Amino acid sequence: MGLSFASVQRMFLGSFIVAVLTWFLQDSAMDAAMTFIGLSSLVAVVWGLSEKDITFSTLGLNADGVLVMFSFVASIVIFAEICVRVFDFPSVGSYALSLCFIGSFWWTGALIQPKNN
Repeated sequence: MGLSFASVQRMFLGSFIVAVLTWFLQDSAMDAAMTFIGLSSLVAVVWGLSEKDITFSTLGLNADGVLVMFSFVASIVIFAEICVRVFDFPSVGSYALSLCFIGSFWWTGALIQPKNN
């Protein structure tokens, strides 16, 4: 059972609100667009992975190992690059923050998934 569509809509709305706030606070439409694209991509990855069976069967992908690790690393890089390019955070600190922040979501998701033994 994946995320409900209402939850996904709220996450996309949150991405839009953060992008508008970025535009307002930094007075840069390009930063707002990059923020919106990055956060929307993260929402899409989370949504696709919450419906992993349907997503992988539709795309014809193998869900074991490498693809899940690639998705994890990609989500960390996207979040860290948003912090570096938009908010001018230091690179090392951004990647450490991203690892902890995104890692906590992945860890929580892994803990609440039902076990099929």
